[in-house]
This record gives sequence, C-alpha cells and structure tokens, in this order.
Amino acid sequence: MRYYETIYIINPNLDNNNLDAILTEVGEQLTKTGSKIINHYNWGKKRLSYSIDNQKYGSYIILQYETDNKSKMNEFEMWMKLNNAIIRHMTTVLEDKPSIYIDEKEKDNLDKKEDDLIDESADKKIKKEEAN
Repeated sequence: MRYYETIYIINPNLDNNNLDAILTEVGEQLTKTGSKIINHYNWGKKRLSYSIDNQKYGSYIILQYETDNKSKMNEFEMWMKLNNAIIRHMTTVLEDKPSIYIDEKEKDNLDKKEDDLIDESADKKIKKEEAN
C-alpha cells in the first residue's frame, strides 16, 4: 500500500457551496480509481507566490489517500489537469501513513463531549456514594 498527498489550488472567488461541490467531485473521482481517502480538507485561502490565471490568491486543498493502482493514478492526474476549477496541483509520495486530521471546531466539540461524559460519570459516582 502506498500513501500519497495531493495539494491542489482552486479559484478563490468560488463560494462555499461551489468549493464543497469541487471537493466532493475530486473525492468521487479519486474513489473511482480504487483509492481510499484518509484526509481531504480545505487548508485555507492563501496568497500565491506568483500570479496564475490573473489570480493572486487561491484556496488550498489537501488530499491524502492510499492506493495500490499506479495506472489509475495517471488517469486521476490527467483528470486534475483537465479540470478547469483546479488552478494547479502537485502529488507527492508519503513514506508513512498520515494521521487523521481533526479540525479545530471538531476538537472543541470532542472536548466538550468528553467533559460532559466525565461530569455525568462523576455525578453518577457521587449519587452512588450518597445512596450507600
């Protein structure tokens, strides 16, 4: 099993609905190759080093996945080149399996859930002690 990371840049003028649609489309195209997506998230809007298609900024997207099929990867690369919404892309081979990315908002939600569970278990423990 080989691990890959593709960073691609999308036109920054797209609204969130179109951005989500492009992420979904790229994910579907990748799963057609038999690959398994590990991470696929928006890295944010950043300034480009040089102007591309008269754009000074771009929305950077990170896609990490695993696959065994190299021939299908060439088809995916060609599809990325032909997609008009994608300004540039670059794929690299990773040595190790990437860790799963958790967004800051998701981390906060998980921390709150953990705190709630701890509070509930502490309350139950106190009630048991009071009952004894």
